[in-house]
Amino acid sequence: MSEEAISIETLYEIAARVDVIDAMRDFYEAADKGIAARGALCTNRGDCCRFGEFGHRLYVTTLEVVYFMAMHPSSLPVTVDACPHAIDGTCHAREGRPLGCRVFYCDPKAQDWQGPLTEEMLAQLREMHVCLKVPYVYQDWLAILRRVADNGGAGDGSVRLTIVD
Repeated sequence: MSEEAISIETLYEIAARVDVIDAMRDFYEAADKGIAARGALCTNRGDCCRFGEFGHRLYVTTLEVVYFMAMHPSSLPVTVDACPHAIDGTCHAREGRPLGCRVFYCDPKAQDWQGPLTEEMLAQLREMHVCLKVPYVYQDWLAILRRVADNGGAGDGSVRLTIVD
């Protein structure tokens, strides 16, 4: 792995590519159908979106980030250790939400299939990065939202992301 800077401008350029958005829309439609077929139930009404309280992190790839950016061009600022788009137990960024938000359920019946499905879908995403010629990044969701919101922190228009070779 190497650490490189990806500019906000580059992320938005990738988010403007029709081939990328179409591929991600197809990917998420297939993922959503596969998840729905398993019959998992959400009963916590957004507890899992409060990452710090729930005791987990959400990691995302570059393709997930740029699809989110395309679907939700003006993201809310991250002010706590929780997704800013989870408001009153409801996701207000549902169409662009990352894979982990789609796959994760507290439902005990979901525990057996979540891990294997996530690994299978991440392998597909990895291959999509190669096919679409998009740099592969796998980093904490809130960290990326913060960096995009504050334009890289240093004001240089860059987001420090770990590029996975």
